[in-house]
Amino acid sequence: MSSTLVHVGVRATDLAKTIRFWRDGLGLSLVNQRENSYDLSDGYHNFRVFQHNGPARPQHVSGMLDYLHIGVRVPNVKEAAERLLGMGYEIFSDGLNGKVPLDVRTLQEGAFKVEDPDGITVDVTSSDDQWPGVRLR
Repeated sequence: MSSTLVHVGVRATDLAKTIRFWRDGLGLSLVNQRENSYDLSDGYHNFRVFQHNGPARPQHVSGMLDYLHIGVRVPNVKEAAERLLGMGYEIFSDGLNGKVPLDVRTLQEGAFKVEDPDGITVDVTSSDDQWPGVRLR
């Protein structure tokens, strides 16, 4: 029996800022909106972003010690990096001692990392074979 991953949910500290990151920065389509949540999709997976209304979160552990990261494929990695950089996000790769800033002018193909407004690391690539076991349509 094989299961299919169809949904990921994330609670955002600042819902509006987080939606701008995922929708405008990374290009996920907005498919549904409610008072305290948005549903984004790539046409295959549902990505729901909720407003976090609980107690203050502890400081996020970032860099190579992140406890969650998400992978996204984009049509053009350089354009995505430039767009996110223009929105104020740091474009980086992982080095042995943590984040290594990347010069977006040198990106042609390949990948980069960026953190969403709550510190979730996002692996961004234009490659079809970045993650084993994934067949993209």
